[in-house]
Amino acid sequence: MRFYFTKRHAEALKSKKLQPSLPKRLRVAIRQTLNKYSTWTGYDNSENYTFEKTENTLKRFYGDDQLFAYDSEGKLISASLVGVIERAYPPKVLDVVEAWCDNADPSGSLECERELNTLFEIHNSPWRVVNATVFLVDSEYLHNEVIAKTQNLLRDHSCTGALQEFTEAVSCLMDGRTKEAVVNAHKSVESVMKLTLETQEHLTFGRLLSNLIKSGTIPTYYEEFMVHFEKLCLGAVKERNRPGTGHGQGVEPIDVPKSLAEFSLHLAAAINHFLLSRWIESRPKGEEIIDENDVPF
Repeated sequence: MRFYFTKRHAEALKSKKLQPSLPKRLRVAIRQTLNKYSTWTGYDNSENYTFEKTENTLKRFYGDDQLFAYDSEGKLISASLVGVIERAYPPKVLDVVEAWCDNADPSGSLECERELNTLFEIHNSPWRVVNATVFLVDSEYLHNEVIAKTQNLLRDHSCTGALQEFTEAVSCLMDGRTKEAVVNAHKSVESVMKLTLETQEHLTFGRLLSNLIKSGTIPTYYEEFMVHFEKLCLGAVKERNRPGTGHGQGVEPIDVPKSLAEFSLHLAAAINHFLLSRWIESRPKGEEIIDENDVPF
């Protein structure tokens, strides 16, 4: 079981940095869409088996024997999964979406994600589902053209480590943990560089870059761009001495502005997409791509 939305963003929700809102019509549409792509059982095909599994998953996740939602008078009462979708605290609904994706038939979950994202767009909601995870979209264009495409490409080609790091970078940015977002964005690029070189050696960024240029994956004239990307990421998270106010001088972490963290993430997404595309183009057609974690010993 993984960390669902409310646990992943517990601090941001508590401090109100994140305040999800889901209007009633959108909730109804979410329930209808999840129903549509669920597996149904029973002698008359009237039992939503996927909902049943999702409900049990969430009970284990919350450590409770019941799920809860609000009634018409604002009182918290025991509820079914449908009740949670239609009347629970909004982050709980996003938990439902992620848990449903984990319990659904994979053949329909991707199509369901696309339909849910269309619904979020129709209802002017800033939330999107990518790879069974709910994200806040600050920039629709950049999400669609860079971040989502990169995540899908990483997932489709079994780039497990890089996908985990990149997804964590997106989550950190959403939570306001800007320094961690930059660090994970940088890590994801290093992981993709290793994948394209088909190595698990612990090499420096500079060595990886040099090897990629020698292999022809990166044109020589891209070298300076990659070097500047690393300098941007490392420079953003370094500590420096600066005068204190009343307590002398000390070493304090630099606060990374959100705009800089977002820029680093978008650059990382573009670089990952470029490297993977070049790698895929270089491979013989029909060659099997092995999961980076599937070592033969």
